[in-house]
Amino acid sequence: MSQERNERIVELQEQLRQGKISRRDFMRYAMLLGLTVGAAEALAACAPQPTPVPPTAVPPAAPPTAEAAPTPPPSTPEIVMEKGWQLVIDYDKCSGCRTCEIECAKRHFNEINPALAAIRIYKVYPGIDIAMYCRNCNTRPCIDACPVGAITMDEKTGANKVDPALCTHCFKCEEACHAQHVVFHPTEQYPIFCDLCDLDPACVAACPEKALSVVPPVVAPDTWAEPLDELIKERKEKLGLFQYMTEA
Repeated sequence: MSQERNERIVELQEQLRQGKISRRDFMRYAMLLGLTVGAAEALAACAPQPTPVPPTAVPPAAPPTAEAAPTPPPSTPEIVMEKGWQLVIDYDKCSGCRTCEIECAKRHFNEINPALAAIRIYKVYPGIDIAMYCRNCNTRPCIDACPVGAITMDEKTGANKVDPALCTHCFKCEEACHAQHVVFHPTEQYPIFCDLCDLDPACVAACPEKALSVVPPVVAPDTWAEPLDELIKERKEKLGLFQYMTEA
């Protein structure tokens, strides 16, 4: 198994040990990672067992003092959302055919119009086609930035969803986006986010190269939203194309 898949299996084993997922869930997620039933059963059986912790004596309470020192206010941590299901793409398979754009627009608006698609394909260079869509990043700055609460997180999928009736078209979500890439309805100007099609994405089903997939929270990669130029740079580095292309 690859190092990344090994790490995911170890993470699943730890969640099984802590009781966060059932043995059945462990088997299902392990098979999503490409393991056979037998291998998944073996890994589930060797999940580390909790180490008993001896009871600790409770120290006696300290006598009250005349003047107790004031307790400093707790620091406010950064709000991190619960990780949801995630749409992932294998760029080694993507041909840039843009079928995903067409199927997305058809599913949500019943139109063949890429301007209505939540996923957008950018043709940068022969062999480099970058898909931009909402990555459901953990901090969701777009939700915090919306002044009227028009953007929320779906309870089932963890994907962003928008209430067009509440949107005031202030574009603050676009300003806050880590990827600097929020697309808007071409006429009504409310944001269009990938909502994962209730976990049955039209783009995944239609992709002729099987480059797209949806993975559950426990195995979803820690994919943070990145601007288009950063994704282009990463792809150029992987393909070794810097000697043929100038920096964007």
